[in-house]
Amino acid sequence: MKTERMTILVTPAQKRAIATQAKRLNVSAGEIIRRAVEGYRHNDEEIVLNALADELDRAVKEARHALKDALGETRRTLDHFAAKTKSEQRRAA
Repeated sequence: MKTERMTILVTPAQKRAIATQAKRLNVSAGEIIRRAVEGYRHNDEEIVLNALADELDRAVKEARHALKDALGETRRTLDHFAAKTKSEQRRAA
């Protein structure tokens, strides 16, 4: 893995938090920062996935509504033809 050096500025409180977490996990401060960056990246992916899930949910609701409308129209059409057939049968009898 190729690495590059980076200098960042943090507040004294942030520095203490990073050092405390690093000591607790027995890793370097740099590892804590790397893990935080990876976690942030995953959060971005989660945001995108949630947006896609919301879009899919909306599309499914629209599709269900359209199918319900189509089913109603189909039933009305079948009823129309059934009535027409009955009427024609009565006339023929």
